[in-house]
Amino acid sequence: MRSRPLVLMLLAAFLFIGGIGSGSSLAIAGDLQTSSQPGDTITMKIDGWTCASCEKDVHAALIGVSGVQSAQVSYPSGGAIVQVEPGQVSADQLVQAIRGASNVFDTYQARIIPNGSLTIEQTEGSGFWNSWSSLFN
Repeated sequence: MRSRPLVLMLLAAFLFIGGIGSGSSLAIAGDLQTSSQPGDTITMKIDGWTCASCEKDVHAALIGVSGVQSAQVSYPSGGAIVQVEPGQVSADQLVQAIRGASNVFDTYQARIIPNGSLTIEQTEGSGFWNSWSSLFN
């Protein structure tokens, strides 16, 4: 009977290390929350960023615009998909917000592109599993 608690403890540790405790799964769930009313979608191509950490600057600039419901920003995809309240936010406001997020190292420039022409993949894997699996590739 001692093996059952041991197995449960190992399973709990495995789940915690494997992703539940890493925060990545929880962050994705929070990013994908939707509002009760659907908004307009504005898709943007962004140039001038130099690394993946620029995502947080661009995301913060977009979310800071009044009327923005959500923003998915991806350095690998090179752009952002923004949900806005209908009639509350213009595309020019978003372009200006991104330009205003520029800093000494990066000069962000954005342009509006047709919706559906940019795909941002959400990965639900954790950093632990990505690192572990890369050892065997």
